[in-house]
Amino acid sequence: ADGVYAIGDAALSGFAPTAQVAAQQGKHIGRAIRDGVDSEFAYDHAGSLCCLGSDNGIAQLLAPAGSTSFNVWDALGAPAVGREGDERAVTGKPAFVLWRSLYWTKLLSASSRLSLGGDWMRSTINGRDVVEPVLQRTATIRPPVESFGTELRRNNTIRLVNKTDALATDPADGKRKKRFWLF
Repeated sequence: ADGVYAIGDAALSGFAPTAQVAAQQGKHIGRAIRDGVDSEFAYDHAGSLCCLGSDNGIAQLLAPAGSTSFNVWDALGAPAVGREGDERAVTGKPAFVLWRSLYWTKLLSASSRLSLGGDWMRSTINGRDVVEPVLQRTATIRPPVESFGTELRRNNTIRLVNKTDALATDPADGKRKKRFWLF
């Protein structure tokens, strides 16, 4: 239908569901609504960044060949990759710094940037809190089910007390018997 737009993951555009595509689609739709001109969306890939943690990352960024006297990609030792050789591959600490700086610049408010900078500083000084999940095995055979559908459960309110004072002597036959306590 005319005038109905879908952007981001809701759009069946054939592009990867990434923030880069969604941001470009948002700008495209905003301009189309503002200008009243409906045009085909064209995606312009700027590159890919990935943070691998522990000051490590990988990046493949669009870097068209230019005629500058100083090329930062050559200084980083980034080899030319891609179909036309117009992209540069960066790995390790430089890619991690690129990823963090791009992530930081995408935040909208100064308070968010300060908070994130503080978190990064804290994790650099103190290290990360690593939580390892404890995997517990579950029964592979289900317990029997009563006829009306509820599972049988053990009554946890009855416990056996295994202390010597819990043994009582039966006055009829003189044998010691265990007592059960209800809690």
